[in-house]
Amino acid sequence: MNHKVLFNKLEFLCNKEKNFLPTGTSQILADCAIKLISNKNKKVLDFGCGIGVVGISIFKKKKIKSILYASDISKNSVEFCKLNAEKHKIKINAKSGTLFEPWKDHKFDLIINDISGISQEISKISPWFKNVSCESGIDGSILTNKVITQGKKFLNKNGKIIFPIISLANKKKILLHAKKKFKKITLLSSKNWPMPKEFYKHRKLLSSLKKKKFIDFQEKFGILTFSTEVYLIQ
Repeated sequence: MNHKVLFNKLEFLCNKEKNFLPTGTSQILADCAIKLISNKNKKVLDFGCGIGVVGISIFKKKKIKSILYASDISKNSVEFCKLNAEKHKIKINAKSGTLFEPWKDHKFDLIINDISGISQEISKISPWFKNVSCESGIDGSILTNKVITQGKKFLNKNGKIIFPIISLANKKKILLHAKKKFKKITLLSSKNWPMPKEFYKHRKLLSSLKKKKFIDFQEKFGILTFSTEVYLIQ
């Protein structure tokens, strides 16, 4: 059964049982990309596109006429991404596959990375990954660091990658890796979020992961919060 979700005041089709649905991190990532992107970015990849909310809303808001490239490991999500692109009259080349496997002969001016970036242990208790895989490792750095490493090979000259770091992953490890691979790294935006209610019964797990420096979060007056930071590397 098809459902509908709103993102950036636009309606998107999805399957709530099979697709990763947009979160606050999706919104802050899209907001940052909207400020950066223009028609000068001739080739843009929405990486880990899901149902296409980030890439499609950016192209729609900025009235970009070029083709949006998009990919996701989920074939079902890619099919919905194509449907949503058609719905919003966005030209798209969407493919399913693991990491950059679908783009062997391509290079991009901008890669917008929105693949899983939280601890795999956290994904198991979160409301975000129902029926969706998150093979990011215990500290949440594996997939993001792979994108940073492999992504460099898929950039045109002066190409850029924009990506989020959620504090429910090893932020320090990811930033150190990014600094080794790219000359310049810029913090574009940051925001704190309340933890989902599902997390409160797993305080022991959260504290254990924080003690090992795999994740970070804050607690004040009994309220748990985490953060999203969006970075640009080039």
